[in-house]
Parts: sequence; structure tokens; C-alpha cells
Amino acid sequence: MFKINYLLLILALALAFSCKPDKPTADLSWSLVPSGEQIIFSLDEKTSNVSFGLEYFEESKPLLFSADQNSNSLLVFDLENQKLEKKITFEREGDQGARIGYFHVHSLDSIFIFPQMSPFIILTDTSGRIKNRLRYTLSEGYPMIFPHNSYYVSTPSVAGKELVVKLRADGRITDFTQEKLDTVALLAAIDLETGGCRLLPYRFPKDYLSRGLKQLEYSLVSREDRIVVSFMGDHRIFTTTLNSGDWELREAGSGFLEETMPTLSKDVDGRGFNEYFFAKSRYESLIYDSYRKVYYRFAFPTVAVESDEQLSALRSSPGAFVVMVLDEDLNVLTERKFEAGSYLPSNFFVGKKGLYLSVNHPDNPENREDLLAFELLELKK
Repeated sequence: MFKINYLLLILALALAFSCKPDKPTADLSWSLVPSGEQIIFSLDEKTSNVSFGLEYFEESKPLLFSADQNSNSLLVFDLENQKLEKKITFEREGDQGARIGYFHVHSLDSIFIFPQMSPFIILTDTSGRIKNRLRYTLSEGYPMIFPHNSYYVSTPSVAGKELVVKLRADGRITDFTQEKLDTVALLAAIDLETGGCRLLPYRFPKDYLSRGLKQLEYSLVSREDRIVVSFMGDHRIFTTTLNSGDWELREAGSGFLEETMPTLSKDVDGRGFNEYFFAKSRYESLIYDSYRKVYYRFAFPTVAVESDEQLSALRSSPGAFVVMVLDEDLNVLTERKFEAGSYLPSNFFVGKKGLYLSVNHPDNPENREDLLAFELLELKK
């Protein structure tokens, strides 16, 4: 007959109950559920069903703006009637010229166009008339602003006479040290009258490169009196009050990603860099849902690739991805993994009913080239 060592049993139980998981556990009472409900827009034969960028805007009715670089246009879709309401086409050159890159709809009378690799911000409206062409000057070490509408989304905002917009720092990633990174600003405020620029006090985490080199991409939400940032290579979420820059940390790791985030070597070659960027665990866009007062954080688990062809295909045909849901205090409510070939994770928007994901993934059997289609994901408890 076995004898029980009660002292060891008590110690074991104490250790079991005192241990805390490294990552937060999701509240199982919440779930993110594909509803089967779709919004579908018909397209002409010249318009791609993969948008270069989307932005939801609601004034008198809900609208979806989409950038179409082929026709150098902004497409304005009526979400209620599921039809194209207007196509705003711009000349490519001249006084009324504007090459579509990124954009932001501040109001129907104030639409900002950000041509790629250009020192100009163009102000227009739904008529397509160019109202202003502002040349801006960034601080030394920052070659461009980066208000991308589908890639590490960080929506610009207007604050008084300034436009607050995401930056990109100059330099190769292999040249960065933590000391150098400590000086890199995440946001700039551009004076909409003079084009002058001032750097805002938000910086990278002090330990971002503590385990090795990482890509410097990030997604940022600015709302009311807070800034919330998700970095590509960090499980944590960072938040601070406006104009503070002192980060508060929240553990918000996905259970589908590697526990230790991947890093780059100093001598990484082109293939290694692409594999890190497209096939390794990473976080991408962070967006806010003002209707349900939650954040959605997109994440990508590591994908096994056996050939250069498979790696190259991930650019246009991304693999499995995760959508995490966090409450206003940045607690993880739930997360859901979507298998490769289901949705296109670069094309999404938030509407009254919830998060909409494009079904126009190249490998989705329901994908049709003449349709721009989105399925509603409902947050349920």
C-alpha cells in the first residue's frame, strides 16, 4: 500500500495554483463567428477585386472607399444598397493631377490623397477637384510618411491645423541597434498650412531588439486621449496617453504564434528576409471597432515553405491568419484562426454589424474576379 507524502502534495498544489501562464488566456465566453452574411459589389472588367486600400466612412449613410490604382480612382460604394455610388477618377499629371496611393477620408469635403514616395499631400473632395497641393518637409532621417490603407494600418487623423500621420525611418534594418531605435519617432504632425513637421514623443519599446534584429513595422490606433500600438515582432500591446510617450504594457500574445518571436541575423540574405517577412510569426494591423468598443489585432502563424515558389506565392496568396479581439482595456477576449484560402486578410473594414473580411483570396473557390465581396464576422458572447 502506497503512503502519501502530504508535505510534497501541499507544495505541489501550491506551485500549481501559483503558476501563471506567460500569455493571457482568452475569455471562452466570447467568439468571433463567420455569419455567412455578405456584402457584394459588382465590378467592371478593368477593376481588380483586390483593393489597394479600403476605408469605411459614415455620415448620412455608410460608405466604403476603395483605391483602384489601375484607373487612378477612388471608388465609393454604397453599403446599404450594395452598389457603386461614385467613381472619382483623377488625372495623372497637371494642375488637377493626383496619383492614387494611400488616402484618408476626413469628411466628404476633405479627402487626403498621399501619392507614394512623394513629398506632397493632396486635398480633394467627392467631386475629384484638387483643392490644395501641400508640399511637406519631414525631419532628417525620415524619408516618407506611411499612411497605408491595408498594410499595418495606422489611420491618419486631423488635430486642429495638423495632420497626425505614421512615419517610416530611414536606414536598413541590419544597421539598427536598440540605441538608435530609441530615437526613432512613430508619428509626426504636419502643419496643413505651412507643410512644416514636428515629431511626436512616441518611440519604439526600449527592449524591442533585446533578443535580436526585428523588422520595424507597426500598426497604430489614435483615438480620443490614447495611442495604442502593435509592433510586428512583439506579443505585447503598448498604450499611452496623448503627448506622453510613457508606455503602459499589456500582454496580448496569440496562442497560435511562436512563443519567442522570430529575429533576423545581421547577414540575412534576400530569401531569409522574405521568409521572415511572409512566412514567420508576426503581427500586422491593429484596428478599432467603435461600435463594439473592441480592437481587432491581425496575426500570422509561421508557415512551412519548401521552395522559393511557395514563398513568393505568399505575397498575393497569404497563408493562415488569426484575428484577435481585445477589449478597451486591451484584455484578450477571444481569437480565431482562419485557414489559408478562406479570406484575404489585407482587405477588411469595420461596419455597424462587425468586422468584414474580403472573400477574394486567390485560392478561395468562391472568389470571382467580377465581384468585390466581404463576409461579416460577428462578435458573440
